[in-house]
Amino acid sequence: MDQSRDVQQRIDRLVERTQNEVLSASRRLAAGITKETERFVPPFSQDIERVVDEVFDFAERVMKGQRKMVSDMVKAINEQSDRAPRTGQTGAARAVKKAPPRKTAAAKRAPARKRSAVRA
Repeated sequence: MDQSRDVQQRIDRLVERTQNEVLSASRRLAAGITKETERFVPPFSQDIERVVDEVFDFAERVMKGQRKMVSDMVKAINEQSDRAPRTGQTGAARAVKKAPPRKTAAAKRAPARKRSAVRA
């Protein structure tokens, strides 16, 4: 029993030491990557700020364009609706002047039926 407990403790220490070594290596790797990227890449937060500004500028331009398009469309509709009654009145007046008088057709009568005498 003592041997198995001793073996178990040694295994636990080895696992713990291995985990610590892996964590230490990971930290060193992350620090090295960070150090090297700072030399070549500007700080990321400035890039994010620039991207956000560009996105909102683009959204503003789109909204201004949409507003102008809708405004122009409403103006065109209003102009057409203002002009429509005048156009309709003059068009109707021209149609009345040019229309020929209506002729009524004589009603046709059905031919009279001949009664046949029923003989008994």
